[in-house]
Amino acid sequence: MDRQFKGFEPIHTVFYSNFHPTEGSKVCYQFPPNNLQNYNINFNSVKNYIIPKLQLCHKLLTMKYENYRIVSYPVTVNSQSYARNFFSFNFVFIFPYDCETSPYEPAIARLAKMFRVLEEQNQILSLAENDPVFFKDPSTLSNKPDSSFSIQDLIMRIYQDLNSYSECLIPINDANTVDIKLFPLVPPPTAIQLSVDAVPISVVNMNKVIDLNWDPTMLNILPFINGLNSISNISKLSDSDSNLVIECIRHLIYYKCVIITDIFQFSNIYAPTNLITTFLSDPKLSYDCQLYVTLPKNADILKLPFNELPISNSNSNLTSATNLARGGTPSHKKTSSMSSQNSTANRLLMSPARSSITSSSISSLYPNRKHSESSLSSDGQFFRSSDKYNYLPTRSTLFDLYRSLNHAITIQTWYERNYDIINTNNIDIRRLIKFGITKRLIYRVYSYPIMSDNKMKDKTTLKKGNKDNKNDFLLSTSDIKFDVGDKLLNSIYKKLSKVSFDSATPSHDMLGSTTSVNRTKIKGKCTLGDAERQLLIEALDNFESFDKICVRLGKPRAEVELLLREIGQYKIINI
Repeated sequence: MDRQFKGFEPIHTVFYSNFHPTEGSKVCYQFPPNNLQNYNINFNSVKNYIIPKLQLCHKLLTMKYENYRIVSYPVTVNSQSYARNFFSFNFVFIFPYDCETSPYEPAIARLAKMFRVLEEQNQILSLAENDPVFFKDPSTLSNKPDSSFSIQDLIMRIYQDLNSYSECLIPINDANTVDIKLFPLVPPPTAIQLSVDAVPISVVNMNKVIDLNWDPTMLNILPFINGLNSISNISKLSDSDSNLVIECIRHLIYYKCVIITDIFQFSNIYAPTNLITTFLSDPKLSYDCQLYVTLPKNADILKLPFNELPISNSNSNLTSATNLARGGTPSHKKTSSMSSQNSTANRLLMSPARSSITSSSISSLYPNRKHSESSLSSDGQFFRSSDKYNYLPTRSTLFDLYRSLNHAITIQTWYERNYDIINTNNIDIRRLIKFGITKRLIYRVYSYPIMSDNKMKDKTTLKKGNKDNKNDFLLSTSDIKFDVGDKLLNSIYKKLSKVSFDSATPSHDMLGSTTSVNRTKIKGKCTLGDAERQLLIEALDNFESFDKICVRLGKPRAEVELLLREIGQYKIINI
């Protein structure tokens, strides 16, 4: 799946052979002329497999001859009209041995089957020989219908058209044509594990490949594949079942129409991979990154204030999970117009599990953008429209930004530390992270909540729907022994040196002091409903990541962590 298709291997030689009643197996026509002799391919050495016994007829045969691969489909037609009561023929294709012939094999078999039917009906090949020795009745040739069909011309056009255009359309008579088109054979799909929190990004222009005969669910979800919506959001926006959406995304991945990335949130953690050095060694890769991550000049998002403003929604219990505060206290003395702008920024940067981002909101922030938010070229390269930029960030600047990512800081902290560089160079950090993920320059460090108490609070037990049956309870995570799992994970991740355990208390929070402040801003106490509690307990039992839990509950991470505290003490494992 990772290999790019580089075209079909050209045919070395095509020849037509049959069994002559008096001369035996022979080569009747070949193209290019005398190619067998010029390359020392001795027909007598392989003739018993070109015109074989009946047991090997009507089967696709592939054999090795020195440095060549011979592919054929021998055919025998039985009839009392022939001199020997049968007529055997074969269209033979020769290729270099170390090449992929699988795209040709179905076409070769179909060609032979077609001429078998034509020979049975009209004796088209035997009559084309113009030799009465093939027939018991010599007058058969005198009854031959007028036709311009020529076997020599046929194999010449097959050779030239397939090598030049990978397809051919050759008329035989008024009713029949040789119609061949080669297709690259895609390997069978592997098991692709997809979760509802995965975000598909299109790498081709879907408007050009869409077909009205596609599955209705596929047609419904395509408008919502924009590099921002998770599979869960796509399912809700298209009013489609999530399992069907996952199946459609698998098909698009299989045909290399989309790639998968994670939900972009400021609470995410990323770290560079060992491929980070290719960013400096590959000029094309770094130049693509420079074009892709640079914001258009005069983009409205560059004018937004760095400090966070309170969201003017009386019903909201949360401030934005992606606080833009640099360290100071948020200013409350802003104009209403600026508050409106910042509210848009908060909606843009907050968790997709909390707020579904539409293309219209992105367009308002990027008025000069004339292409899809997730545009990629057909060969997987990022491209931008012909927007004019003041300048592009240097390769070293982008490399330093990638290199500064590590397991100990979130994107929010990383953004605060590099705010001046990012703002000065007009860098879109979401695109910067997306480019790094898709090109495998960086990888996502996922966070998993693990309950640390041997016995969780009584609140973890959930009664069944029947309130009268007070003795029936669902199993809770208190039934799981976490000590063994914690010891095992500790030993593994200490060896890898890629683990950090975080207590649920604010003083040891992985997200730092800024996130702790955000949590204190949450008004009121988050109440955990029975359905949410059951869903949360199942997620803990299945060791699901915070991304998946947030998507399933439809809540931001800060609120999910408060709900986890109601259940009991927990740790966070970053992998």
